Amino acid sequence: MDLEQPSAEHAARPWVDIDLAALCANYAMIRAQAPAAETAAVVKCNAYGLGMEPVATALAEREKCRTFFVAYAQEGAALRNLLNSADAKIYVFNGPTAETTPLYERAALTPVLNSLEQAKTWVRLRPGAPAALHIDTGMNRLGAPASEITEIAALQGLSIELTMSHLACSSDPANPMNDAQREKFLELAAAFPNARKSLAASGGTLIDARFHFDLVRPGIALYGGSPFDVDDARIKPVARLCAPVIQVRTIAAGEAVGYSATFAARTQTRIATVALGYGDGIPRAGSGRAEAFIAGGRARIAGRVSMDLISLDLAGLTPDVQAGDYAVFLGEEVSLFEAAAACGTFPYEMLTSLGRRIERRYFS
Repeated sequence: MDLEQPSAEHAARPWVDIDLAALCANYAMIRAQAPAAETAAVVKCNAYGLGMEPVATALAEREKCRTFFVAYAQEGAALRNLLNSADAKIYVFNGPTAETTPLYERAALTPVLNSLEQAKTWVRLRPGAPAALHIDTGMNRLGAPASEITEIAALQGLSIELTMSHLACSSDPANPMNDAQREKFLELAAAFPNARKSLAASGGTLIDARFHFDLVRPGIALYGGSPFDVDDARIKPVARLCAPVIQVRTIAAGEAVGYSATFAARTQTRIATVALGYGDGIPRAGSGRAEAFIAGGRARIAGRVSMDLISLDLAGLTPDVQAGDYAVFLGEEVSLFEAAAACGTFPYEMLTSLGRRIERRYFS
């Protein structure tokens, strides 16, 4: 990502550069992996923290994506306004309540029904209106259990256009639960013979075609994160998180850095303090473990991550670092997968935790 530095006005706080061309390239790669299925896009949680408006607009305009998934009806209504398009299909994972059902009608949203109770609510308030059905195939988190499927299928006025389920262990392609869930999904979805089928999110899509069915619904892979327990070179980085250096100091051997003095210099050491912290979504668990790219090399976090500041150990880096320079905490230089692992988390949480103080800049 060949990007310009921020203006002096904005250089005093962290920023994240978001490469919309890379986002679209990831979508195209996923679509190529599942050529017989429709490729939707999951844009819940503000497009995994990167901004629903620019993300959804880029996918709709450049890649002609026409199906989107969100978690809440309010997100879906906002997305409908952003897309300004009546032909986009917007599914809402968490399903309807009596209170939110009018919003489904006003914003032309389609609920994902997760239980017999939700299905009854939907047919009572909007008989004949299309819906999707989430069938629980063993994750025991959300979705209608097998014991409810026959009664749901018998409901008068219920129009199920899509059946779906969610793989619990797609991060591990060899896990036998993936195939077990697939078989159970086929068995239970047979109660709705006219509905399309969807089982795969990012992981299932990239495992193989057995999980594709009629529609795949990638999320994290769009945004540059691997859905697996290892990194995936097919996925292009989308977000590049940078933080400005606001002070550089030299400390003597034995001097400590940060709260609780968890870091002590073994020799005379240069320390760069950057404007980034757990208040911006960098986990405190990255203290002493995570690294940033600065001055052409890697610098490890020295001491504790604090709310607004992180200290970097510049040992071994030969170029001078000074206030006004910047460090890269994730991007091509430090992959999202690596950064998340060093902070004791995973790519999903790393992206969605990026704070509101971080300026988001979009590039094509």
